[in-house]
Amino acid sequence: MERSNLTKLFVKRLTNLDFSFLDPKRGLVGESWLIDIELSGQLNEQGMVLDFGVVKRLVKDYIDQYIDHCLLVPIHYQGCDINESGQHLEVTFQLEDGKEIVHRSIPNAVAKIPAERITSLSIRTFLLEQLQPLLPANVASLEISLYSEPGLEQSYQYSHGLRKHLGNCQRIAHGHRSGLQIYVDQKVSSNWQKHWFEKWQDIYIGTRKHLLEDGSCEEDACEEGYYQFEYQVQQGKFFLKLPKDHCYIIDVESTVENIAQHLAEEIAVQESGKEVQVIAYEGIDKGAIATLTV
Repeated sequence: MERSNLTKLFVKRLTNLDFSFLDPKRGLVGESWLIDIELSGQLNEQGMVLDFGVVKRLVKDYIDQYIDHCLLVPIHYQGCDINESGQHLEVTFQLEDGKEIVHRSIPNAVAKIPAERITSLSIRTFLLEQLQPLLPANVASLEISLYSEPGLEQSYQYSHGLRKHLGNCQRIAHGHRSGLQIYVDQKVSSNWQKHWFEKWQDIYIGTRKHLLEDGSCEEDACEEGYYQFEYQVQQGKFFLKLPKDHCYIIDVESTVENIAQHLAEEIAVQESGKEVQVIAYEGIDKGAIATLTV
């Protein structure tokens, strides 16, 4: 009997994305998504729609290279201006409240999305347009699902840059949607969790050593109300200008280990004599634990 119907191949949790994006209202926003894909097509000579190894190489590798740990910019937003020259790309982004964000980096650290807003739909549309031409002729269609971590009832969304990291975490504006568990004397502290979820929503956790001194910052960015961050790393030079009320400054590199330790220290000071434990996530299924008694 001749087979006429298309066969579907699916991969759950093909990969997960950790990235930041620019939003006219919220500013610089960290995000983490899981990705499911479904391919429809005719079986090839191997009896497959597409070998799982090829799926990983074509789809996962593209997403990891061009979206993951990047800054996603909605280039059709009227307040977005991009200037690119060689290995330098500058984004100036006007927020609805009149403030602005400026980001400079290598071009590979920015994903230019043809949309007015960054949403799961606009990213899905972009990925479909980019990935479909890469697939073999027997694959008729590709479906992509992007979604936050299931069961994550509360989270905070932060961005950061790790100057000393050897991989893409060195990019100055990438981020995560993260869970947080706080225990005081081995009991869940809903109040402390609520406090930090609210305080760190849409925050940039900056490292003090990355800040430019007033004497070295650019004149137009030395104005009151802004921070400037800059550093040179293996991939190139990175620069970020943000409103101060979008930032939280710590004295060390903003690794998840240091974030967990910082939170434990801040809380323990106000919970004298009690054991404070912080379980801080960095995106999905990874993180650090800090335990402290003062």
